[in-house]
Amino acid sequence: MSRIAPPALLLILTIGVFWKISLTRQYTWLNSPDHVNQILPWMQEEARQFRAGHFPVWDMHHWGGQSLIGQDQPGVLFPLNWLLWTMPLENGQISLKFANWYFVLIHYFAALFCYLLARDLGLGAFASVCAGASFGLSGFMGNVDWPQMLNGGMWAPLVLLFAVRSLHGARPLLHMAVAGSIEGFSMWGGHHQLPTFTLLAVGFLLLFYALFRELRWRAAAVLGLVCLVFTILAGAPQLLPSVEYWSRGLRWVGAENPVGWHDKVPYVVFNLFSLNPVSLLNLVLPAWQPMGPPFVGVTILAFAIFAVVADWRARIVPPLGALAVGAAIFSLGRFSMFHGVLYSVLPLVDKSRSAAFAVFLVDLALSVLAGFGIDCLLARREDLRAQLRAFGNILLIAGALLFLLLIARGVFAGNKMLDYPAFAFPALSALLLGSALHAWRLARIRAGMMMVVILVLALFDIGSVTGQRYPHREQKWGFVDQLSAHDDLAVYLRSQPGLFRIDKNSDDIPYNFGDWYDLDEFRGYAGVTTNIVKVAFAANVREMIGAAYYLARAPHDSESEPVFRGRSGVNIYRIPAAFPRAWSVHAARVISASSRSDQLDVSRDRLASSTFLTEPAPVLDNCQARDAVRSGQVGVTEFVVEADMACKGMVVVANTFFPGWHAEVDGTSQPIYEAYTFLQGVVVDRGHHRIRLWYRPTALILGLSLAGLACVALISLTRTRVPFSAYPVL
Repeated sequence: MSRIAPPALLLILTIGVFWKISLTRQYTWLNSPDHVNQILPWMQEEARQFRAGHFPVWDMHHWGGQSLIGQDQPGVLFPLNWLLWTMPLENGQISLKFANWYFVLIHYFAALFCYLLARDLGLGAFASVCAGASFGLSGFMGNVDWPQMLNGGMWAPLVLLFAVRSLHGARPLLHMAVAGSIEGFSMWGGHHQLPTFTLLAVGFLLLFYALFRELRWRAAAVLGLVCLVFTILAGAPQLLPSVEYWSRGLRWVGAENPVGWHDKVPYVVFNLFSLNPVSLLNLVLPAWQPMGPPFVGVTILAFAIFAVVADWRARIVPPLGALAVGAAIFSLGRFSMFHGVLYSVLPLVDKSRSAAFAVFLVDLALSVLAGFGIDCLLARREDLRAQLRAFGNILLIAGALLFLLLIARGVFAGNKMLDYPAFAFPALSALLLGSALHAWRLARIRAGMMMVVILVLALFDIGSVTGQRYPHREQKWGFVDQLSAHDDLAVYLRSQPGLFRIDKNSDDIPYNFGDWYDLDEFRGYAGVTTNIVKVAFAANVREMIGAAYYLARAPHDSESEPVFRGRSGVNIYRIPAAFPRAWSVHAARVISASSRSDQLDVSRDRLASSTFLTEPAPVLDNCQARDAVRSGQVGVTEFVVEADMACKGMVVVANTFFPGWHAEVDGTSQPIYEAYTFLQGVVVDRGHHRIRLWYRPTALILGLSLAGLACVALISLTRTRVPFSAYPVL
């Protein structure tokens, strides 16, 4: 029970803090453009494939088909996402109830992992619960709503747990390898930014121990290399598909133009995604900051400072204090020269454009430090009476001053002082905590009561921010409600025969309609490879990709009269001259990549009979007789084309060309050409042939093999004690 009770208490606290979404269905955390336009449709597509027994590595519904796993953020490999995908659907779609509990579980695991870190550092169960609750339920982790971001950040406490074990001389190679493996696994969660910052934190601790703790520089280099190697090995199942995808894709980062994998993110982008120094006041002022809310509250911050003042000799307190300061300076981004230096000299730092998000490491360090402060308070009352008196007085004075500011605001602003109650929360917390410290110093309350006071005050602080922005159902869920506004359009489209894609006006339907309704869409709010995006707005491309219908309130390059009028005002218009999903050509020529758009601006008859490539073109035969090509989709990522060829030609399938796709003709493997510089083409001889195309990502298979290698290496390290003298004196 002593082991089960603290994690159980953390679960109860998590449910309680998120009561609006866990215990009622009146609120939502999903009512934002990113969640509704992109994240929920992603989850819907992944759940649909997963429940059908197909691992969702590819999405046919956008940009002619794009790699899901390569885009990182869908979190294809993350087990917690699998749990959500297996939950019962609601009217055939992701249930908001289970999405809420999924979100609650993310925060619970973040809190639990921080609890484990605190316990491993020697803190008591109560102090560790307070530390875990602070990290998982407040600050960045408690108030940022992007699950793909949080899924990567929840593992930071465990990474630091094993890294600190290594730095303290306990089987250094093994524990640093474990830290690197967890770091690599965190990359599976859906976003690289928080794992990147966690890896930088490990590097910071190595530097700190080398400078101030007699860790040998050679040993620090070896440990850092071990961590990095195991990060790459364990993260390879996600990292390799990501590198494969983004080296062929474009990313919109807030700059004037999108950037590719090999382009450095312009530093001007960090003007948008840096933490304003004034925002550090929000460590105690309950206000939400879109660039990374750092709020931990008066109680946690006070005990963190108390730990530094009263327990500085504890072995881990100085490194944690330094980490908090270092992460805060890094999160300032453009406001700090140190971030600019790291951006300039360290690879991949530029890829993590939101420097402000590093504030989650500040929250983590302060939460654990607060645990040390709480333990110190409860265990050393007699030794620290003078410090307790001074600390209590400071809190009482600070609380009184804040209340005086509120009264002064009331004098000059009247009732408007009630419009912004932010100062009232820290004022009340400071007064109550200061009073409790004096009562504890004078032995007026017992240890159990003091624990209750600390926990209640910490939860009071957390509750003043976490969940406060969730809109109530009666306040209208403008974004969420869009997802049910076009059901009638989907019903009509599903009733139409054959394989086709749709195009839409993104102002009229901003969310990923294709993923939400299991329909192939031309464009989408998703990652995109350069081969399709560079021709997406060229002449005839929409027709060539097979877009047969246009969804909008008014026609555009389509028939003027709708074939279906939607109840929302969005109609369906037929696109004339849409190509079939597969056709044959008997001429191929080589062009320069820069002329691809010009080559598409020709008659559709010419495009339907002749292709062009930027690679060496195959030799095809020209004949007068017509071919017969029939295509069908037999799986999520599998197509079969029956072709009766009058002579040797190329069968073009209107799917985006990308590595990992394989083709066989009558059971014999054949290469896939990049027809028209963005579609798939397979050469076939005269006669009847059955062409099969399917997706099997080689990068994922290789990545899983490397992750397996990491597991084997870890097992070997657990069974053998490698001599490794990190310190001259341990």
